[in-house]
Amino acid sequence: MKIGIINNLFFPYDRGGAERIVANQTNTLQRDGHDVFLITTKPIGASPLESGLDFPIYRLESQYFSLGGWPIFLRPAWQLANLLSWRKYRALKNLLIAQKPDLIITHNLMGLGFMTPLVIKKLGIEHEHWLHDIQLLHPSGLMMLGKEKDINSLLAKSYQYLTRFFFASPSRVISPSKWLMQEHNKRKFFPASKKIINTITTSPEQPGQLAPVGPEKIFLFVGQVEAHKGILALINAFKKSLGSDRRLIIIGDGQKLEVARRLAVGDPRIFFRGRLSHADTKKAMTEASWLVVPSLCYENFPTVISEAQATGLPVIASALGGIPEMLSTKDISYNPKNEDELIKHLSN
Repeated sequence: MKIGIINNLFFPYDRGGAERIVANQTNTLQRDGHDVFLITTKPIGASPLESGLDFPIYRLESQYFSLGGWPIFLRPAWQLANLLSWRKYRALKNLLIAQKPDLIITHNLMGLGFMTPLVIKKLGIEHEHWLHDIQLLHPSGLMMLGKEKDINSLLAKSYQYLTRFFFASPSRVISPSKWLMQEHNKRKFFPASKKIINTITTSPEQPGQLAPVGPEKIFLFVGQVEAHKGILALINAFKKSLGSDRRLIIIGDGQKLEVARRLAVGDPRIFFRGRLSHADTKKAMTEASWLVVPSLCYENFPTVISEAQATGLPVIASALGGIPEMLSTKDISYNPKNEDELIKHLSN
């Protein structure tokens, strides 16, 4: 079967779990004998890339990469263009006509245009969509703690009307968490689709491994250094935690990296390691005592949790969105509104 996969980001522009899921899915489909190609984006003016992979990758230019630098008052114009991009509609249509796939699997489409499902439907291609966040429900793709009502604002409902119309009902819609599927069901998305909860698990690499025993207790943060990921709140809480034998290791980069560094000044227990390879990140997990996932947004199914669990590393995580569905009996969840609760877990 010839299968096309569409996701807005892919190596070397990958940022998080959705891109790792796409990479794993591509490898699995190839291993099973399918003919696979990928459609993704690249920054405007970027040179063609040699992926080193044995399947075709088609990259459409997108302003998505520069959106973070746009003034806030201009971003709604970009979002409208993302909803109604006829240029990308035509580019995708020409690509799909040339490739003649039997199945298209879509993931995150922010920056590729939300008219993509209309192209697929018009060409009569079977369509499977994977949910990763709430980008069909709110332009930001985020539901923030304390701002839950934003998803039901007049602006959000108008936005949902368009995305619901464009997506209609793919053959199948897959979500890794019940929470995320329920949020779409509440707003009457995908009425005729087959809906599947597909919990993504990672097989244990070292079954029965326990957190390392030693003089230091190492807390590990892995992810984007952004306010909505809770890293600034974590640094504040860690600075108030007790024990000189504690270490906080921060792996990742992002727009709030310098803010995080300044916030950590004065506490010699906090270390920044930047963005590491997947192999080096897994090694850091085997050396840590706890992974901390302090999200202040409603996460769907953070893959970093399943990756930590595969190494035997226990998790301390905020009880938002789909996160509680992932946690085992040895993991800890906490109320992210209660800093004292997090401080207690960091001090024990």
